[in-house]
Amino acid sequence: MNSPPDAEAVILLDLFYLLVIILLLPWWLLMLAIKPAFRAGILARFILPKTIAPLSGSVWLHGSSAGEIDLLRPLVKKLAEQATGCNIVVSAFSISGFSAAKKAFPHYCVIYFPADFSPVIKRFLSALKPVLIILVESEFWPNFIATASRSGVPVCVLNGRMSQKSFRAHRRTRLIPWVLKKVSLFAVQTEEDASRFRELGVAADRIRVTGNMKYDQHDGSDPEDGKNMRRRLREHYALDEDMPVLVGGSIHRGEDLALAWAYDRLIKDGYRLRLIVVPRYPAESAAIGQALEQQGLVALRKEGLSGNQRNIFADPLHVLVVDTIGELKQFYAMSDIAYVGGSLLYRSSNKGGHNLMEPAILGLAVMFGPYNYSFRETVRDLLDNEAGLLVHDQDEIVSNLKGLLDNPALAVDLGSKARQLILNSRGATDRNFSLLKRYPPFVRN
Repeated sequence: MNSPPDAEAVILLDLFYLLVIILLLPWWLLMLAIKPAFRAGILARFILPKTIAPLSGSVWLHGSSAGEIDLLRPLVKKLAEQATGCNIVVSAFSISGFSAAKKAFPHYCVIYFPADFSPVIKRFLSALKPVLIILVESEFWPNFIATASRSGVPVCVLNGRMSQKSFRAHRRTRLIPWVLKKVSLFAVQTEEDASRFRELGVAADRIRVTGNMKYDQHDGSDPEDGKNMRRRLREHYALDEDMPVLVGGSIHRGEDLALAWAYDRLIKDGYRLRLIVVPRYPAESAAIGQALEQQGLVALRKEGLSGNQRNIFADPLHVLVVDTIGELKQFYAMSDIAYVGGSLLYRSSNKGGHNLMEPAILGLAVMFGPYNYSFRETVRDLLDNEAGLLVHDQDEIVSNLKGLLDNPALAVDLGSKARQLILNSRGATDRNFSLLKRYPPFVRN
């Protein structure tokens, strides 16, 4: 039987949300008017599109952004193979996450995550009729979890994590600890995460430490496949096999200046090297190109290239700026050293860094800055195993690159250690999936 305090908490939270909307209404209207991206999916967060037919017995998986959606790929594949007959629903909160989900799961129901109002959530639950809800990492929407729990739908958190900052904030309030107790399963990344959930009141028997699913995004295919891809791409761009290539992956503004300065220094000092820059946001490609040219380099934007692309790297001053989507992996594959962006400059206390595993599994020597909140465990593992390089500024980028270029065997050794670390860390998805088998649709009521 549902306790009255639960119902009262949901009502109070709905009223709080309404108050916030009223107070922020002028700002919301302004954003809706001047930012088209702000309007994307706004109605779909309150009303399911008419194209989505009512479902039954569905498994609802949710990831906030594109990174979390990627984690769901192997999990959805396993569900499709082993939970035959169930409908699969994938939701995302961010626009980038929704776009990634539509691309990754074209044959399944993909929706925007509903607004955290209990009437809206009840409507979504009624239409989708999930028998199991799977949340990735730290998507703890109070009304959603509470309403699903009151409806008898088990909620499982996979790849769960709890930062020290979030832990301190949640410990001071009753809201999140209250809702966490309604989650059926926490499969968390580390023992540190498990300890924080326990201290917030989650029963120990609902917590399992299973590792980080991000390591499972990379298939660890035969090294020969990577070598063949490298050879093929280098032939396409007329790059000699022994020409060192540095790729800046997921670069943010500010990091473009640091890489441009470092690369220019190396070229002027007589080093053989070529640079590829892949912006995190393609819309910033023009500005990043301008930053490179301020350093005296020549920015060649991939989308605008035509004719013979074999001349792109003929001049060391030429820098390829990849302003297209979904091609970072192939440019990692043709490179020798990767600087992974979003990490050199402080952005916020809970935002920093991008996917380090992608270049590591390919055996590249991996460099990264000090701000890696999103991949702190991977950074720790890379550094502990002497499989990665931490740089704090452009001078350290130069000195570390000189060390790798002067000693190519060191770069190969770093890449080999990084690849082996990723291979040894895989398996969290399988462990998590085995835990899900105690719930519907695997267990029939």
